[in-house]
Amino acid sequence: MELFWQILGYIIPALVVFGTTYMVIRAFLDREHKMRLLEFRQAHLREALPVRLQAYERLTLFIERISLNNLLPRVRKQEMNVSEFRTALINNIRLEYEHNLSQQVYVSVDAWNMIRAAKEETISVINRNAMSMLPELPGVELHKKIIAELAESEEEATSQKVLVQLKKEVMQLYGK
Repeated sequence: MELFWQILGYIIPALVVFGTTYMVIRAFLDREHKMRLLEFRQAHLREALPVRLQAYERLTLFIERISLNNLLPRVRKQEMNVSEFRTALINNIRLEYEHNLSQQVYVSVDAWNMIRAAKEETISVINRNAMSMLPELPGVELHKKIIAELAESEEEATSQKVLVQLKKEVMQLYGK
């Protein structure tokens, strides 16, 4: 029986030392894992931030380019009739949109939905005004009619709301 107590006297301290060592090493490895994970995230953010900012810049440019105040004079040519002008405007918007589709990966779902809504609203304004006119009329008449509707509208355009949303998201990237 005495041999049993002697063996137990050696095993218990050894188990305590083993348990303590295990806990210390485990805590150390957990802390190291968390530090490496944090370093990885910071490196990823440093690499991703310029790409995300570029996406916000491109989408801001997209919204500005499809804004009717900018789009109408850029697309209109003297010889166009209403039908040709309408088609050219809508094609221009769709091409711009398709060119920027991949940017949705870098912005919030809300911002992307607002961007799509701004595109659809712009197309809707063009279609609504073009459908109320004879297709053979000069394109300048459609231009004038759309500008007059924009001037009468007191509601803030969706494109302006999108720009505000994009600016908010960029500020959040910087923690402001």
